[in-house]
Amino acid sequence: MFPLRPMMLALIAAVAVFIGTMIVGLIGLPVISRKFASQPIRENGPKTHLKKSGTPTFGGLFFILPIAFLGIVAPFIRRYLLPLSMIVVFMVIFGAVGFADDWIKVRVSKKGMSVRHKTLLLGFFSAVAALYYLWLAPTEPFILLPFGAQKLIITGGWKFLYFAFLVPFLFYMSNSVNITDGLDGLLASLMAIASLGLFAVVSTLAASLTSAPASLMLSAVMASGCLAFLFFNRYPARIFMGDTGSQALGIGFTLLTVVIGVPYLAVITGFIFFFEGFSVVLQVIYFKSTGGKRIFRMSPIHHHFELVGWHETKVVRVFSLVGLLCAGLGFMLMSGPLFGS
Repeated sequence: MFPLRPMMLALIAAVAVFIGTMIVGLIGLPVISRKFASQPIRENGPKTHLKKSGTPTFGGLFFILPIAFLGIVAPFIRRYLLPLSMIVVFMVIFGAVGFADDWIKVRVSKKGMSVRHKTLLLGFFSAVAALYYLWLAPTEPFILLPFGAQKLIITGGWKFLYFAFLVPFLFYMSNSVNITDGLDGLLASLMAIASLGLFAVVSTLAASLTSAPASLMLSAVMASGCLAFLFFNRYPARIFMGDTGSQALGIGFTLLTVVIGVPYLAVITGFIFFFEGFSVVLQVIYFKSTGGKRIFRMSPIHHHFELVGWHETKVVRVFSLVGLLCAGLGFMLMSGPLFGS
């Protein structure tokens, strides 16, 4: 199990980010509501969403700002927390791209940033993140095998092969998290659960991870920031996190799984995120190949359940339960060191 001192630091940081998110939110909500137009509502989406018209966006700033501040001060508290700061840097970068998209939506065009420009930007920064992890980070890249947590060091030509995997992986998963943000409280709830799942995993793998203190702290603050944000975003939402928050959370969660050597947990612990994105891919492929037929009534998948009659609060509850089960499965896959298997 994890040493008490780093665990306490992570919990203290989580409480600080929770309080910071609440303070920024209480100050920022009236300012954003007064200064900025509301996020445009998807015209071809569920009709029940039309009542959300007028709800402001940019709410992701509520938790990004406290987490970014932590990323700045963390290395001065303990040098071994530098990996946290590097992931936070990419969270801020992806959040900035999302902020630009949100800004264009509310001030320029409802369509937001062009798909081409956004894809190029996020693809480029996904490549930069993979490049940093594989060749510039102070520790060798690795993958931990499930159950026994045996470490496979990635060296030589394998780095180039892993790079070819990581770039589309980071891009896909970060965007899948972004796509999940379609109902009041859905993404914040799921990310809090998934981050706590990673927190549990890291706490059992301390002996295998040099970045364990930083990873433990980041998973804790991502969970606490999302929990605090639910105060503003639970149904009926007073503000949306927008791409500002969802893009930051997407790269933060996915890159964290890579840094701790368990990228497959992004798909297992974060299965809902993965399938939200996959449902869009399936829908598009099937629609084009069948001349207009659909697998789901609407994608991403959470809208399908709305259109079959579920209230969005039911969708959030059921998806959160599935997310909790997936987080438990991810923990069980990596629990060998804990249970001696």
